[in-house]
Amino acid sequence: MSRFEIIPLFSGSSGNSTLVVAGGKNILIDAGRNCKQICTALSGTDIKPEDIDYVFVTHSHHDHTDAIDVFRRKYKVPVYGTANTLYYISRKSTKPHPDSDDIEIEEGETVLLADDLAVKAISTPHDAPGSVCYKIVSGDRSVMIMTDLGYVTDEIIADAYGCDVILIEANYDQMMLVYGGYPEELKSRIAGRWGHLSNDACARAVFDLYEHGTRKFILGHLSANNNTREAAFETVTGFMKDEGLVEGRDYFIKVANRYDPTEGTVVS
Repeated sequence: MSRFEIIPLFSGSSGNSTLVVAGGKNILIDAGRNCKQICTALSGTDIKPEDIDYVFVTHSHHDHTDAIDVFRRKYKVPVYGTANTLYYISRKSTKPHPDSDDIEIEEGETVLLADDLAVKAISTPHDAPGSVCYKIVSGDRSVMIMTDLGYVTDEIIADAYGCDVILIEANYDQMMLVYGGYPEELKSRIAGRWGHLSNDACARAVFDLYEHGTRKFILGHLSANNNTREAAFETVTGFMKDEGLVEGRDYFIKVANRYDPTEGTVVS
């Protein structure tokens, strides 16, 4: 069985990038800090920057795109994204690059990268036009990276059912957001249907996904100001405990690191 592993390089409101090794290929989902930081994070794995075969971008916000311009020119890697996302990236580019390096995909499209490897883009409710999440399938194994969601749509949940590993957003603790120092307009944006997923909403989704076969979860995209690792973990595991499920026995959860690679999760 070929290697299939998901490794969050860093995850949070300060930057997001996830390495997926599958089907003999190395895929970056987002590259949201700078190129040097991406390379430093990769040095904590066994994959070198020049070994990256593809970059898939979820949406246009800077914490998912900041390294794209330099990384793709330095390592000659194709970048996949929706039309709106690629347009935004091109506007930010400081130097020209070959147009062939930009590969436009549509929401709902499945891209076949190899005989045993496919990536599906699923539309997400977020305040960036053309925003998507990705499902990576290799043979009968699959992972999904679902962050930057105002809520979990029926389309997202249908694609997520049965995935072996899911990286899911746990962006904010509701009370920390309500009583925090953000302007009311920003609080409304974060908590709205085009914003982010709360710890409580994440917990409900994790239970639903567990009931449909997923046993390994990674909590990601935590807010630096409105969440903590402990709050996210305890909210989800507490909800699961109320349903009679014990972390480490019935299912497994990691919280992705903000600035450093998280230990890889093997898809089996």
